Amino acid sequence: MSNLTVGDLIAMRPLVCTSLAGEAGHSNTVVWAHVCELPEPWNWIGIDELLLTTGMCIPSAAHDQRMLIKRLADRGSAGIAIGDDLQAPPLHQDMFAEADRLGFPIISVRHSTPFSAIGRTVAVAAHSDQVSRIARLSKLYETTRCTPWGEESLLDHLSRELGVELHVVDITVPSEVLERRSRLAGAAISRISEAVGGRWERLPARLPVVRDGKLIATGFALSTHRKCLLVAEGPGEVDIDAFVLLHAQSLVAVEVERVTRVRERSDEVEALILQQIVDGTLALDAAMLRLEQTGLAEQNWAVLSFDAKLLTSVRLIVGDRSVPKLSAVIGEEGYLLIADGNFEIVTASLRDHVPAIGVSARTSAIARIGDCLRQARWALHAARADGSGFSEYSSAAPFFLPRTLAEAHIAARAILGELIDYDRDNQSHLIETLEAYLTLDRSWSDTSSRLLIHRQTLAYRLKKIEFLTGRTTRSSVDITAFWNALGALRISRG
Repeated sequence: MSNLTVGDLIAMRPLVCTSLAGEAGHSNTVVWAHVCELPEPWNWIGIDELLLTTGMCIPSAAHDQRMLIKRLADRGSAGIAIGDDLQAPPLHQDMFAEADRLGFPIISVRHSTPFSAIGRTVAVAAHSDQVSRIARLSKLYETTRCTPWGEESLLDHLSRELGVELHVVDITVPSEVLERRSRLAGAAISRISEAVGGRWERLPARLPVVRDGKLIATGFALSTHRKCLLVAEGPGEVDIDAFVLLHAQSLVAVEVERVTRVRERSDEVEALILQQIVDGTLALDAAMLRLEQTGLAEQNWAVLSFDAKLLTSVRLIVGDRSVPKLSAVIGEEGYLLIADGNFEIVTASLRDHVPAIGVSARTSAIARIGDCLRQARWALHAARADGSGFSEYSSAAPFFLPRTLAEAHIAARAILGELIDYDRDNQSHLIETLEAYLTLDRSWSDTSSRLLIHRQTLAYRLKKIEFLTGRTTRSSVDITAFWNALGALRISRG
């Protein structure tokens, strides 16, 4: 550690530095001198670092100048050195009083003294400390490289080595990305995401995360494809040298990218397995072997259905929790097959991020997974229809919709049987026309545009539908029957 202090810099006559306030802090150690002219400079200054400024980063209001000193002192900065070349606004007595109260040095630097002279002085004094830093980094890389996989995660190792609890948080999901023996609480993860807000592209070097007026963590942006922060947990400022921290961030970023790529490849393989199980092109023995490889064999399974465009987010959330799964987009929906034992943790994690989820009945038979997908899709339609956002097949719409696939077939035939047979025998499109017409709120122009037919053709088809079914598209009772029957038909056809 460097033994150079703020008082030492003032005592060096060639530097021509003068004390303006905060003399009680002249014993503060200076390990580095950093020039910053950005607003909120405390975000760019480390512990025991001296802020050098021509004054451009100093606000003009007395209250703001006092808060600048307080923030720098809270950050653990060594002091502030202001050039006297008239770039700074007038310095208020409130600023000096706050510096005296906190013992935070404010010094003036003669315009004839280049900031580089102060920087070189500090660098020379800290030279021996730089050697020890490099040695520490070498140890960090070497022990990280030699740590066997599975015995200790990278974050556990770095946390132990640096003396601070580290986590990686994806702020878009939000979710904790890498394995840790101890994980962050859900409320803390949410607060971290809220602290970032819409500032991802302009985050400070250190992002303080505050809850109820107290610092709970500090975030550092990672250069990864996922929007991730390296989070140091704890109520105090993170006392990690910036040089060491930068290398720790690099190590963690590489690990996040590696884990992400491995998961993406696994997702592609798992999607193919689920597709083959559903369409019957994968033999039962081969399917069981694949389920064993993914950690899903010899268990009861549940299938979750959701909007297909959310598949990537669902995979990230479930993958971050290391839950074995199969997932894919099949038709118009996304599907997730999980062990029943993980049902609660998965649904609890997804419900804040997925607007509507349908859940199948449980099964342990590979041959019934296809039925489970249809059941989950049916439940998803029920969740969307009743606005609940979550529905299980066993309880989905128990009063108005059939509860089994056999009942769905019967319900569809009872209302639409004549149309189904007519379409089959005449290669016509009456079912498609009825569904489009009702889905588009009986708009003639929108239905004609979607089906690419003339309005007169649409009129002919609607009259044919009414004639064959004995129902009208103007009666609320008949429209309800048509709508429910179309839903039952979609489910029964899978």
